[in-house]
Amino acid sequence: MLLHVDALGKLIERVMDERGWSLSTLARRSDLSISTLHSWKSGDRATGTRGPSPSKLRQLAEGAGLSVSEVFEAAGRYIPAELAPEEERRFLHLLRSISPEDRRVLEATMTAMQERKPQAQTGN
Repeated sequence: MLLHVDALGKLIERVMDERGWSLSTLARRSDLSISTLHSWKSGDRATGTRGPSPSKLRQLAEGAGLSVSEVFEAAGRYIPAELAPEEERRFLHLLRSISPEDRRVLEATMTAMQERKPQAQTGN
């Protein structure tokens, strides 16, 4: 994970340099704390053993004007793929057909799957 922490830190530094932003500007634009970005940038820690959460990585991508795949790759995370329209319709149909309790279970399961380490998601 250390190599990925370095890559994420370098990505953050590049964004700040290219745009002339301070860490606080990037934090504000990404709706992330300065301490979170500082830890990612300096490589002090990767926000626990799992590394940065997918939701925070998405916030960074949006705030920095980067693609989600670029940020996920720098963080060593599985790069999310887009759903085909038919696939999305099928999943929504199935989701609407189950009970609220089952939806909560499914959401918890999907969240756990989303936040697994990259090796578990890619089979490496």
